[in-house]
Amino acid sequence: MSTRGPERKVSDEELLECFSDVDKPFVTTSDISVRVGLSKTRIRQRLRSMEPEVRIERHKVGSAVVYWLSEENSGSN
Repeated sequence: MSTRGPERKVSDEELLECFSDVDKPFVTTSDISVRVGLSKTRIRQRLRSMEPEVRIERHKVGSAVVYWLSEENSGSN
């Protein structure tokens, strides 16, 4: 049985590292959740809040949403 508690602190940099840690050109909130320990809802909120500074693209595929960093960001990583 899992216990609920406050989610751990995760920096924007840690979230962005998840995009390069996977072996596919996109990530899902599940991919990120496994790596950083945040809920999928919190990850969605954080990715949206980062959009003004970091160009994150998203697209719904069936019932899932996939995210990737736009080409504009590739030079800075």
